Amino acid sequence: MVAGEKSSDLLGAKLIRALRARIDNVEVSGICGPGMIREGASALFTIEEINSIGFEGLLGRIFKILRIRKQLTNEVLRTKPDLYIGIDAPDFNLTIEKKVRSVGIPTIQYVAPSVWAWRRYRLRKVKKAVSKLLTIYPFESPLYEKAKIPFTFVGHPLADEITTPSDTDVMQTQFGLNHSDRIIALLPGSRVNEVKRIAPVFIKAAARLRENNSSYKFAAALATDETHHLFVQIKQDIAPHLSIKISRGNAPEVIAASDVVLLASGTVALESAFFQKPVVVAYRLSGFSYALIKILSPVKLYSILNHLGESPVVPEFIQSECTSERIIPEILKILNDDIYRENMISQFRKFKTQLKRDASSRATDEVIKILHDRKP
Repeated sequence: MVAGEKSSDLLGAKLIRALRARIDNVEVSGICGPGMIREGASALFTIEEINSIGFEGLLGRIFKILRIRKQLTNEVLRTKPDLYIGIDAPDFNLTIEKKVRSVGIPTIQYVAPSVWAWRRYRLRKVKKAVSKLLTIYPFESPLYEKAKIPFTFVGHPLADEITTPSDTDVMQTQFGLNHSDRIIALLPGSRVNEVKRIAPVFIKAAARLRENNSSYKFAAALATDETHHLFVQIKQDIAPHLSIKISRGNAPEVIAASDVVLLASGTVALESAFFQKPVVVAYRLSGFSYALIKILSPVKLYSILNHLGESPVVPEFIQSECTSERIIPEILKILNDDIYRENMISQFRKFKTQLKRDASSRATDEVIKILHDRKP
């Protein structure tokens, strides 16, 4: 089982737990995060060793990542497991899956590559590499049906996990915030490169909002010690007197305490939607990464929240549009326009209904089917 980042680790941990509840003597090894390890997986490598963002993040670590991929491929070919499960990280996993499937080891790719968003040519590689694809979004189905790739839509585990709207007052008390204030969550990404590019914009927006209304308060969540330290340093340079409740690793709690969430594009957008918190998406990549995506992508909007419905739902500011001047009016609109805010939240409820499918159980069903077919 090979996971590529924090969100993949969560999927892997849930899948391992579901498998152990239904199959005796399950042994899992591969590239794991802390959640998978807690569930009993043996880490040949850790997620941190292969994790990167964009092409500039990849280029700096390419030789190490390629070496790990070769070592892992050799280990899989040597030990011949009953099944290889790649969780997201398609650029890493599909190459391995293609090789191990060619020698008779079945493969599952849990979370399909984002061919709906860019690099649609990857469908050919998916078809050769994957015995079964487990998709988490319903709009992906037509692509894989047309390509004749075996797939099952299992839904999104986050929709299963977040079962009720958050208690905002309780969370605000936990963070020492006043219920009468309007709380704006700042989530500038989980990686260093993201925080370097996005945090200055978010902090400038927060400082300007605070200048105009003293009831606006801010809370930020950072994924690692490194990004936490970086965010604090950037805030000190840009707005040393601005008060922000900054926490390490408490994104769900910060989201739950907020009235609106300003975030970098990613899984956290879905998490905010499932908490029924209105969202503003803003993101910046390196110039090279963005130029390449513009060439290879058929879509104009990138947040998953703008692809789950029939029309765009959340404001989205990418690259040159990711500025405090563009972001601030949207935050104010959400805070002050009840109809606009409620319409957004109403769409989020529909998304959760679409994606709540008991994903880990459905994924486990597919794993068991393949393992059963593999028995002599």
